[in-house]
Amino acid sequence: MKKNKDFAEYFIRIYKEHARGRSQGEVGKDFGISQGAVSKMCSGESIPSDEMAEKIAAAWNLDLEEFMGVIHNSRREAGARYFRASQRRAEEDTKPRLPITAAAGVLSDYLGGTLAHECEQVPVIRSIPDYDFTVIVKGNSMEPIYQSGDEIACKKVESVVEWGKTYVLATRDGAVLKRIYESEDGVRCVSYNSTEYPDFYVKGEDVLGIYRVVALVRI
Repeated sequence: MKKNKDFAEYFIRIYKEHARGRSQGEVGKDFGISQGAVSKMCSGESIPSDEMAEKIAAAWNLDLEEFMGVIHNSRREAGARYFRASQRRAEEDTKPRLPITAAAGVLSDYLGGTLAHECEQVPVIRSIPDYDFTVIVKGNSMEPIYQSGDEIACKKVESVVEWGKTYVLATRDGAVLKRIYESEDGVRCVSYNSTEYPDFYVKGEDVLGIYRVVALVRI
């Protein structure tokens, strides 16, 4: 359990004022609780119930309203921490499936955060390399390796591009799934189905993001 620092500081202060040198075990007897329970309150690991708060306030002649206020605030903080931790766990356990295809749409809009609310969150696939998102393939330009309807997992490239490998390229005109090669002023995009889809070029300034295809996750 996460420790509540604010409550711990408050409780230690009033404990020192009223324990008068007695041990935690001796103080616990005043309220009918164990030494361990007192220790947990001093560390902020435990927040007393309303009933226990009334016993402590009566034994130490505390302002009950003030004491209860500290306790209730601490409970709200603990609840907020639990909620944030639950959100983090949910985010760690899921990855976004982009609501666009790898042949059209503006991938960069999602990556800028504007489409985040539209993404379906799906369970993380632990059996494949680390990835940032999945996306559905559209069209037959990358057949026979990638079929229309296949789902691919992609990872943002932070440094080195392996020319000749398959990437999702975010451009000003949308997103494409291609093998990419370095060209003089940008990137050459190559389809596996080259008889129907000739090579084309994207200027460097029109490339908004490069994402390595790390796995084919569904056919």
